[in-house]
Amino acid sequence: MMRSLILAVLALNFVLPLGAAVTATAAVTASPTATVLWTDENIPKPVLESLTQAQDLALDLRYDDAEAMIRAATPQAPDHPLCGVFLVATLLSRIQENFKVGARVVPPAFFKEADKLVDTAQKQRDAFPNSPYPCLYLGAAFGMRGLAKLYAGNYLASYWDGKRGAGLLKEAVAMDPTLYNAYMGLGQFEYYCGTLAGVLQFLLALPGDPVKGLAMLKTCQDKGTYASWPCEAYRIRLMCGERHDFAGSEPELADLQARYPDNYEFAIDVFNSLDAGVNTPGLRDAAQRVLLHMDQGWKTPSYAPLDPDAARLSFAKACMAAGDTATAGTSLSALLTRPEPWHTRAETLLRQSAAR
Repeated sequence: MMRSLILAVLALNFVLPLGAAVTATAAVTASPTATVLWTDENIPKPVLESLTQAQDLALDLRYDDAEAMIRAATPQAPDHPLCGVFLVATLLSRIQENFKVGARVVPPAFFKEADKLVDTAQKQRDAFPNSPYPCLYLGAAFGMRGLAKLYAGNYLASYWDGKRGAGLLKEAVAMDPTLYNAYMGLGQFEYYCGTLAGVLQFLLALPGDPVKGLAMLKTCQDKGTYASWPCEAYRIRLMCGERHDFAGSEPELADLQARYPDNYEFAIDVFNSLDAGVNTPGLRDAAQRVLLHMDQGWKTPSYAPLDPDAARLSFAKACMAAGDTATAGTSLSALLTRPEPWHTRAETLLRQSAAR
C-alpha cells in the first residue's frame, strides 16, 4: 500500500522546471509580485539563458555549479517565480542523488526555499486568477515540495501537495493548451498513476495510463522549450530503466549521453542497450565516448557500477556484430592486458573475428 502511494506522489517528480515558450528579450524592472503578472514572456533573456545552462549542469550531475549559477542570475529578476522554480528543482535533484548514497536527509533549507516559492506563486495566482502562468509555477512548486515531503517521511502531506500540483497544471493547460512544458509534470502524473493497482487508483482517486503518460512526455519533449531536454531525459530513463524498451529509446539515448557525459545513468543505459541487441551507429559512438571518458579517469559511482572491462567487451561485440572488425580488434587488444576472465574472453572473440 505505502509503496503504491509513494509511486502516486512520485508522479509529481518535478525534478526539473516546467514552463512555456520564451519570446521576450527586454529586461524587467523589479516589481511587487502581486502587482505584476510574471510569465515566461517577461523574464529577461540573459536570466533565462543562465537558468537553462544551470539546468544542463544539473542534468550532468553538477549540482553545486548549477545552484551557484541560478543564485547569481536571480538578482536580475528577483521577483520572477521561474528563478525559484529552477532553484528548488536543482536542490531537489541533489537531494534525490544524495538519497542514493545513503544521505537520507531533506535539509530544512530546502523547505525554506520551497515554501518561499509556493508563497510567491500563490500571490500571483490570487492576483491573476485568469492567467495560466501562476497555475504553472504554483503547480511545479507544490509538486517539488510534495516529493521532498515524501523523502522526509511525511506521506500524507506529500500526497496532498502532489495532487494539488497536478490539478494546477491541468488548470494551466486548460487555459492555454500551448503550454507544452506543463506536459512534463502531467505526463509523469499520468504514467505513475497508471502503474497503480486498479483498486488503489479508485481509492486514491488517481486514475492514469502509462502509455498516455509517455505520449504526454513525448509532446513536451518535441514541443516544449526549456523543459524539452529534462523531459527527454526523464522519458528515456523511464524507457530504459523501468520498461527496458531500449529500441524505443533511440536515437535520444545517444544524444543524451553526448550532451551529459557525466551522467552515469545514460552511460550505463548505452551499454545495456548494446547488450540487448540495439546496435546502432549512434549507440556505438556513444559507447566509444564513454570508454574514452573512463580512460581519462571518469568513473560511475559505487552505487551504480559500470565495469570498464565489461563495457569494453560489450562494445567490441557490438562492433563485431556490425562488421567493424578493426574497431572491435582495437578494443579487444586492450583487454588482452587485463586479468582473467577478460584476457580469455578477448582472445576468444579475436579468434572468432579472424575466422570470419
